[in-house]
Amino acid sequence: MKSTAADELEFWSELDQQVLACLRDGPTSMRDLARRLGLSPGGATSVLLMLAAEGKIQVTGVELAERA
Repeated sequence: MKSTAADELEFWSELDQQVLACLRDGPTSMRDLARRLGLSPGGATSVLLMLAAEGKIQVTGVELAERA
């Protein structure tokens, strides 16, 4: 099946809504957010950065990585 621009837009819109729903539950770790969304932590980070760039969310916390 061929993907159309409308299909891609719908995918991203649904993902945005899933992320926003998770964040409405309160603060969460990137690992937990990624798990809930079925994404890698890097994928979840990318989605959050896109939402922040669009002004839909505000990133207010950062912490040192476990391996640092």
